Amino acid sequence: MKRIISIFIVAILFASCKSSSKQLERGEYDAALEKSAKKIKRNPGKNLDEVWVFNDAYKMATTRDQQAIDRLKRKGDPSLWAKIYQIYLKMDKRQNLAISLPPVGIEFEEINYTPEIKNAKLKAAEYAYAKGLRWLTKNNRFDARKAYDRFLEAKRYSKHFKDVDEKIAEAKFKGITNVFFTIEDHSNVVAPQGLINEIQRINMDELNGKWKNYDTYVDTNKTYHYSIFLNLKLIDVSPEEVKQNMFIESKEIEDGFDYVLDEKGNVKKDTLGNDIKVPRFKTITCHIKEIHQHKTARISGTIDYIDNHKNKLLKSEPITSDAVFEHHYTTANGDLNALKPETKKRLGGDPLPFPHDEPLILQAGDVLKKMTKDIVVRNKSFLK
Repeated sequence: MKRIISIFIVAILFASCKSSSKQLERGEYDAALEKSAKKIKRNPGKNLDEVWVFNDAYKMATTRDQQAIDRLKRKGDPSLWAKIYQIYLKMDKRQNLAISLPPVGIEFEEINYTPEIKNAKLKAAEYAYAKGLRWLTKNNRFDARKAYDRFLEAKRYSKHFKDVDEKIAEAKFKGITNVFFTIEDHSNVVAPQGLINEIQRINMDELNGKWKNYDTYVDTNKTYHYSIFLNLKLIDVSPEEVKQNMFIESKEIEDGFDYVLDEKGNVKKDTLGNDIKVPRFKTITCHIKEIHQHKTARISGTIDYIDNHKNKLLKSEPITSDAVFEHHYTTANGDLNALKPETKKRLGGDPLPFPHDEPLILQAGDVLKKMTKDIVVRNKSFLK
């Protein structure tokens, strides 16, 4: 019971702390207005205390906001128009709340805030637009991004402000970091053209972001800030290799029987009168030949990141990919009953023709393409 009473007391205290009159005392005028308005709407005419709270909070909030606006205007700083605009919107919202209440003694002076809102909105748009123009004239992509945000701000204030759409597009174009990916073949052999073409078709679209663009072919309308070179340094194909492993497996098996003779050469009998026999064993063998065919293509090199403006190597990562042809088959000559179960499972197969060098290199190129994409994805935050 004591616990219940304690909880009840705490609940009452909490509710009193959140009452509209308490909020008014703490200077939380708009919170007090909202709370009072709800109670007035719920029981019109039965909440005179809430009407008084609403009227006092409305007056104090309006006075406070008007003084803030006057103070900001006197400073003459155009960057403050955005703040002035927000205050006017808040005052207009507060007035609309008062208008929505039933006529139970709500007191306020109705003011047409629309001209002031429009003026402040226009001034805020003008400032954001002018700020965007200043950033845009600096001619670097990082400032162009700041210009982009400012032009967007201007558009939020006024959807069709001047040529804001064109300026947004211009800032977007100038703010993007363009990255060019290409392949350079410095290997000791001439790479198959199909290899170069296939890797060059690597899909970079998923790497593109708000301020990042990757191209695998040059767009002459763009300035490329970075280049990523897949520098092929080695393309190598191993000789065709055939290894043989030969071994023998054997087993003893039962091969008939022999009679047991006594010292006189007669067949011995057991207690039941039957001839005594002993099993005869023989060893069987089988010759096994395991053949392993093997051929490998390897492509290795580096992925180099170049700052085009400074003509400087920023980073280099090694990369190596292999394509392996392997084939196993096993033959047996002799008595197959001599083989172990696991050996029997490996029996069979025929030799396969070794692949030509170019298809194997292209296979390694396909692996290299995936590895390259992974490295570029992993380093995408490296380029600013």
